[in-house]
Amino acid sequence: MKKENEAQIEESKTRLQRLAAEIKALQDQHQRELEDREKEAQSKLDAKETDLKVAHERNECALEEMRRQMREKEKEKQSQTIKLQMEFGAKLARAQSMSAKSHPQTQASAPHPQNIFKRKLQFIQDEKNKEIEVLRQRVRELEQQSLYGLMDPRLKRRKN
Repeated sequence: MKKENEAQIEESKTRLQRLAAEIKALQDQHQRELEDREKEAQSKLDAKETDLKVAHERNECALEEMRRQMREKEKEKQSQTIKLQMEFGAKLARAQSMSAKSHPQTQASAPHPQNIFKRKLQFIQDEKNKEIEVLRQRVRELEQQSLYGLMDPRLKRRKN
């Protein structure tokens, strides 16, 4: 009986050692899998972050281009306004000198040339201001899209 007991004890010890070795192997395998998953998640996170940086840079470039275009349009409108003012001044002076030379009295029903040019100038200035406002609004929208586009994924990442 003693020998049988000792044999069973030895067999139990060897089984325990075998099971301990299996547990150790499973723990090592589990640890490797965890490390692989962690590396995979980190690489995905890095790729997403790179994509976001590229998108942000693209939006910044588009925004800068819009600003540049807005400045060019504004300069163009200003030069056009100055040109029209000069034309208006020249035509007004010509009309006044012709009016003074030819007839002291003009027809009462005819519109005054000065008023026509003033209205035309005012109309062009109003159009310029409207276009500038539209461009400014577009720039604001792009800036907000850029800010929201960068904030949203970061918030999602923190929640997860």
